[in-house]
Amino acid sequence: MPPDPQPLWIDSHAHLTMFEDHEVAAALERAAEQGVGGVLVPATGPADLTRTIELAAAWPGRLVAAVGVHPHDASSLDSTVKERLERALGEGCVVAVGEIGLDYHYLRSPREDQLQALDWQLDLARGAGLPVVLHNRESWPDLESRLARHRGVLRGVCHSFTEGPAEAVRVVDHGLLVGVSGMVTFKGAHNIREMVGALSPSQVLVETDSPYLAPVPHRGRRNEPSYVVHVGEALSEIWGVASAEVATASTRSFREVFALPREWPGNLA
Repeated sequence: MPPDPQPLWIDSHAHLTMFEDHEVAAALERAAEQGVGGVLVPATGPADLTRTIELAAAWPGRLVAAVGVHPHDASSLDSTVKERLERALGEGCVVAVGEIGLDYHYLRSPREDQLQALDWQLDLARGAGLPVVLHNRESWPDLESRLARHRGVLRGVCHSFTEGPAEAVRVVDHGLLVGVSGMVTFKGAHNIREMVGALSPSQVLVETDSPYLAPVPHRGRRNEPSYVVHVGEALSEIWGVASAEVATASTRSFREVFALPREWPGNLA
């Protein structure tokens, strides 16, 4: 009897703009060896917007892009940057608005700037009919109030979500998916494992958030898309299902939320 086919994984969040070009090619080759066929590359602001699009355009069967201004850079969202984002939405490789959201831990941009930037970009996504990739850190009440305003018309993912089970269920209630990163493998991350337990495989996207948050057994190293398999394996243990089931559910949900065809990603050979 032939062996079961290797499950197909998609890394729903990896900052490949933080890799050199030759490193991207090598990382994608290692990812393919592990059955990781596709990656979403989010922009964080004006500095990496162009390269995000260029990377995704260079790997059409493997990469797609999200374009947006991260809350750290919210103060940079002036009329010029807004025009750049609006033009970027016309690129074929761009499938979402992101990485956008709120971060009250570092406050590298003032709260008011973050809220204004988020509101404008949520409206941008709605107008374009695109999903969003959301960042949240110590800002859940304000983020949820924004999600409530767009309830029923906004889709996307709260990436690398670290709130509790109740908040994760609220994310799903608002029509979004929950992104789970390598933190689920960390010894002290009981809250994330509890959160995952309150969800089903169809409600979750797996991600690395490369080059950050490398999962066990690679913790302390630079993260990369091939490691998303370890995230999926951790989820399979929590849910008591085969890792292939996790891969199938996450990949299906990724294609649905980002409106990608069943044949994406392309052949890994």
